[in-house]
Amino acid sequence: MRHRTNISTKLAALAIISTVIFFMSLPALGKEAAIAQLSDTAFQEISSKRTWNLHRSKRFKTVDDATSYLDTLNQGEYNDWRYPTKEELSRLFSIFDLKQQGTVKIRMEGAYWMTDNEGKVYVGAWEIGDQCGPSRTFYTKKSGYVRAVRP
Repeated sequence: MRHRTNISTKLAALAIISTVIFFMSLPALGKEAAIAQLSDTAFQEISSKRTWNLHRSKRFKTVDDATSYLDTLNQGEYNDWRYPTKEELSRLFSIFDLKQQGTVKIRMEGAYWMTDNEGKVYVGAWEIGDQCGPSRTFYTKKSGYVRAVRP
């Protein structure tokens, strides 16, 4: 019986190691970058054509302060910067988790302001789980950064 348990443990460990190696090797398999830097201030998600602000804001504790930041951005070259949806931010985190960001270098850790399907603004973060491979769990928070997006 002890021999079977030992084999099962070794097989489970081998499965975990294989999964980790698979995810770590994705860039080496020739995966194309999913985003590209457009300028010193913006990058674009290639498949959706969404443009993201390259620089996240400082941390804001209130929705009014976060919205004021967006208002300031909208006085620049473009006037359609907005909060991303939870799904859009999740997609952006996935791109970085899977190392498909190409040469774009941004800070992704932390909590971010976003909107839900009804337009309610809230803040939350995806924290890395303890499973193998890129896995995150979403938690609401009290303050966060704005990573603005346009259409």
